[in-house]
Amino acid sequence: MRGHIRQRSKGSWSIVIDVGRDPGTGKRRQQWYTVKGTKKDAERELREKLRSLEMGSYVKPERTSLGEYLKHWVESYAVMHTSPRTAEGYQAIVNRYLVPALGGISLCELQPRHLEKY
Repeated sequence: MRGHIRQRSKGSWSIVIDVGRDPGTGKRRQQWYTVKGTKKDAERELREKLRSLEMGSYVKPERTSLGEYLKHWVESYAVMHTSPRTAEGYQAIVNRYLVPALGGISLCELQPRHLEKY
């Protein structure tokens, strides 16, 4: 199994996803997430995270900027799952509007206030 769920407290669940091994040390690398809500909510979130890992669209958020992620998303998801014209439109929006305004913000620092300012 590539991931599992643990209950932290009432209404709080931890999702643990195996994201591979460290090439230098050979140790397992895991990504932990906290989900508030029911166990079904945590299971749904686990399925979504595992699906993105399998599709190659999973990007570890700590060191990735929003601009890098959006470019990766257009190349790996939009091009494969939308019509060519739609993918071109997404690419134009990302390059023209989103990357210049928000592209330098790291994914873990991205807050609603950044989007509200934009």
